[in-house]
Amino acid sequence: MGVVYSTLTRPIRTFNIANRAERIISREKPVRAPQYEFTEKQKKLTDEVNPDFLEKHYQKNMQLDNRLKDVFVTSTDSQINLETTTAEKSLPQSRRNRDEFNMDYHESTVIPEGKCTLKQALTFISQHREDPIKYNSENIAVQYKIDKGKIDEILKHFKSYVSFVPDAPLEKPEQDLIQKTIDDMVIKRQEMEKLEEENERREKYQKK
Repeated sequence: MGVVYSTLTRPIRTFNIANRAERIISREKPVRAPQYEFTEKQKKLTDEVNPDFLEKHYQKNMQLDNRLKDVFVTSTDSQINLETTTAEKSLPQSRRNRDEFNMDYHESTVIPEGKCTLKQALTFISQHREDPIKYNSENIAVQYKIDKGKIDEILKHFKSYVSFVPDAPLEKPEQDLIQKTIDDMVIKRQEMEKLEEENERREKYQKK
């Protein structure tokens, strides 16, 4: 029914549509959209208090403009020397803080009771190795809220690495002169290859 009604009323709606559109477009002042009632009240109140507000608002105030010209900002901070020194060879530039050892995985901040993280396990294992009386299984179990039997099994089967330095250095066996010469040549060749790679990297970086 709606399709039939729109089909019948379309000639009436589109009658003389070009002339009507041209009449609206050729108006000197476009029709302003209606404003809210509160906005109209605010405008009337502004006109009563200060009728010339809009004209003064859009005019340039020379007094304020001259005041802005007299405003200056002075800095009292010490000047930082931004001169960069170029090193003879490329050096590592790591700006990350490495106070603590990074396990390269995200550790959970919420640890359920009876569990511990890998970092905590390594901590109490090393503490037990350094002072087994103070950091015994009972104290560790109370501190980390873990079953004492589990702590005993961990301390029994897991140990931290210990570096061993002998009292007297081992005597090096006599090396064959021919083999020593060959080794020196290999080392020099590797150093030359590294230098060539560094030079290539510098040239590529300078081109960029």
